Amino acid sequence: MCGARYGANLPACPNCGAPNAFYGEKKRGGGNKAGIIAAIVIAAIAVIFIAPQFIEDLAGGGNNNNSAGSDDDNPVSRAIKILQPQATKPEKVPQEELVAHVLAAINSDRKKFGLEPVKLDNSNQAAQLHAEDVFRTKQISHWTSSGEKPYMTYTRLGGEGSVHQNVAIAGFGPDEYDRCVSTIILCERIDPISTIDELEKEMMYNDKECCDNGHRDNILDRDHTHVSIGIVYDEYYLALVQNFEADYGLFTSVEGTKVSIAGPMPAGAKFDNVVVYYDKLPSKEAYDANKEKLSYDAGTLAATVFEPLPRGLKYQQPGDYVVIEAGRWRNGNGNLDVSFDLAPAMKEDGVYTVYAMLEDADGEQFSATSHSIFVKAQ
Repeated sequence: MCGARYGANLPACPNCGAPNAFYGEKKRGGGNKAGIIAAIVIAAIAVIFIAPQFIEDLAGGGNNNNSAGSDDDNPVSRAIKILQPQATKPEKVPQEELVAHVLAAINSDRKKFGLEPVKLDNSNQAAQLHAEDVFRTKQISHWTSSGEKPYMTYTRLGGEGSVHQNVAIAGFGPDEYDRCVSTIILCERIDPISTIDELEKEMMYNDKECCDNGHRDNILDRDHTHVSIGIVYDEYYLALVQNFEADYGLFTSVEGTKVSIAGPMPAGAKFDNVVVYYDKLPSKEAYDANKEKLSYDAGTLAATVFEPLPRGLKYQQPGDYVVIEAGRWRNGNGNLDVSFDLAPAMKEDGVYTVYAMLEDADGEQFSATSHSIFVKAQ
């Protein structure tokens, strides 16, 4: 045995043929790399529904002593006259004030657990676009109505880090909402500040049963550095999207099938490898098939990328995904510079999302990029 180690993806030493003791090695805090990255991007959805009250019931029914045919014979008409003026509208709160309130709530929760605050990312509008989509469709989902997953929209709008999404709503379902707007029923109006507080509380402290603590984990992830926030609301519905980012300054560039990842490494972190996941191209059909799911994943593992081997040696191909040998692999002095050709994995049209996998100072693995490459034959 020569004692060489060529990575956990290689079952035997390519030099002497001895079994690799590190093959399939598991790291603390998770399973293999494919499992870890899938777990990282899984998120969940919080919902608070407000129960409407029928105006007839609030008015005490339809019995009255007025003559037939008058407006006051109609219990709905009478209820509107009596009750509508008493339902005060909450004051409209400026968007920037709402965003600041959400950010403060997030960082207050992080501080309670000894975590650094996340910074507001105002440059990427994926969260706001997603909130607008949820508000328009009245369908809470991690898929946009065009069929995009969060990391796809994030990349398309210029995101460079790795994104992990929380979505929450408060208000009425589509049918009730229409009745509220048309005043067929008298509905409780939303106060955005108190509603945001309630949603944050739900995601932090009532998340286990509904969502396996997916929201809470995103809020309290120590590797998250930024958050972009989307909010849309009216009197009867509020949509809130939190796109948490692990953005340390790594930049992914793509020219044809050539991919490069370069930039500063987080303090105390180590570079592990690159994994690439595949999704079909976004479509209305994808949205319809997935819109009611309470979580999302990274897709299907398409490729892993490892450091170059000595001349004449090749990585063993597992069959269900491709192992790619990097062309450049520079990792030192606090900087990363990796390049590779993704062509062997690009077997069909779709979205190929590139994750640079790092280990933090405690040995926990996390993704520092989630760069989606959209491939469609001309």
